[in-house]
Amino acid sequence: MKSFLREKRRSAGYARDRMKLLLVSERIECSPQMIKMLKNDLVHTVKKYVTIEEDEVRIQISQEPPILTAYIPVLKKKDR
Repeated sequence: MKSFLREKRRSAGYARDRMKLLLVSERIECSPQMIKMLKNDLVHTVKKYVTIEEDEVRIQISQEPPILTAYIPVLKKKDR
């Protein structure tokens, strides 16, 4: 039962975060598709240099001032 409640809270948090991202993206005239493309490009670029947890990558855009924040959990540096 506790696992179900944690999962429900987590799902609610994700839904809330997605809604915030949608609202901010509309205010700065950046579509959700554009944000998804931006996230994919960031992940692709960062993966060249470090190993990351792709499922945990989050992007946040704030409106005032306009700031892009990326949370990218790094597991280890890649050997080159």
